[in-house]
Amino acid sequence: MIRKKISRDLSCAINSFNFANLLYKFKNILKTLISKITKNSAGFTLIEALVVIFVIGTISSMMIVNWRKNESQYQLQRAAQEIVQNIRKAQDYALSSYRMEWPSEPNGLIPRSYGVQFEEGSPTYFIYGDSIGNIGYQNPEDIQETYTTIETGIEIDSLGRSTLDVIFLIPEGFVSFNNPSNVSSVTITIKRTGKTCPSVYCRSIIVRNTGEINIQ
Repeated sequence: MIRKKISRDLSCAINSFNFANLLYKFKNILKTLISKITKNSAGFTLIEALVVIFVIGTISSMMIVNWRKNESQYQLQRAAQEIVQNIRKAQDYALSSYRMEWPSEPNGLIPRSYGVQFEEGSPTYFIYGDSIGNIGYQNPEDIQETYTTIETGIEIDSLGRSTLDVIFLIPEGFVSFNNPSNVSSVTITIKRTGKTCPSVYCRSIIVRNTGEINIQ
């Protein structure tokens, strides 16, 4: 009778394939087995022991799969938040008229604007100072301030163009973009390497010319 109850509970849990339900059913199975042990000194039979081992193995496998899936989502979110923080950092530089080190200026230089440049398909991006205000990074007259590598396994999927500059003018911090410069917003899409967008493996960072930044 007890074996039939255990088999029935296990069958229901596996057929429903619901993690919470499986835990509940497993709890009931353990209660049944413990009840049998207290009433019968014979202990477990081989079949009952195998059932318990199977259930524990199934739960462990599901927990590992769920952990890996959640870790993937957390990594995407961290990478998107880091991009937002670096865009805000460039904006803070512009609002504070931050003086950066400049090779030809012993006391440093306050550039005309600060920007963040992204390249489609690249795992890196950088903050730079624009010395002559020509809307966008131009080497060698502009200087890179910080260089950031996105987390391993994450890359920039699309920008709506091959190269994107998010630019903050000094001292007001007004936002503008390059190629073209008259758009009201841009979207930076990142993804897990080897995946395609749109999917759960992607995040979009939307930057508006009002200074608002959202992650979707």
